[in-house]
Amino acid sequence: MDRAGSPGEGKTTMNRTVKTAVVGLALAALLSGCASSTDDADSPQPEPSGVATDVAASPKTSSSPSPAASPSTGPTPSAFSTTRPASIPTDCTDLVDAATYAATMGDAPLNDPAYFGQPMGQVTPTAPAADSDPREVVSAGDVLRCGWADVRADITGLFADVSTVDAATASSYPAWLAEKRESTSPFWLDGVVYDCSEAYGGTMCQYATTDPMYGVDMADTVLVRDGVVVTVTQRNVPTDDLMGSIVTRLWG
Repeated sequence: MDRAGSPGEGKTTMNRTVKTAVVGLALAALLSGCASSTDDADSPQPEPSGVATDVAASPKTSSSPSPAASPSTGPTPSAFSTTRPASIPTDCTDLVDAATYAATMGDAPLNDPAYFGQPMGQVTPTAPAADSDPREVVSAGDVLRCGWADVRADITGLFADVSTVDAATASSYPAWLAEKRESTSPFWLDGVVYDCSEAYGGTMCQYATTDPMYGVDMADTVLVRDGVVVTVTQRNVPTDDLMGSIVTRLWG
């Protein structure tokens, strides 16, 4: 007959079994933790959604900046306009390209002495009077005056002036044009308020209206860029981006 063993022997055997099980579980947990850490390091982690992902992914640990973060080395519009001086033509027929001239000016009389009471074409700037307003200061700086008008026409005409002015005048002239003032003369542009905005590498101001007597459209457009003022006045003469064509001719 087999003997089941004494109570002491059973207790000892049970204790050994329990200790062995505890040690085995501890080792298993330790090995499992190491494997989990290795897997976590090797496997990709789920990304949080939304802005946090973008912010966390943006910085780079590389010592060199990313292309997107690098400043552009190309010229900005303002830098381009200040480093490329205007090439002002000496002849009114060269103010725009030939195609634009034919489509806009056509065969209208140019600088007709019977119409204009002042020197036209290439002119020499003069000193403005002490009490001159900004428009008169700009006019005194004219280096090219062009007018396409028939003396037999009542109001129809197209006029373009190119002036050179000092930095102070170039800076203040657009604000003066956009300012409301009381009219002190019958001149149709006296005291009117121009609409100014950034365009063509400078500041462009424009005033448009309809002549009350003839019912035709009239406009005065002024571009101030790099100490050069281009003024285009049109009365009953429609144009298609004439200022853009002049800018291309002057600044390329």
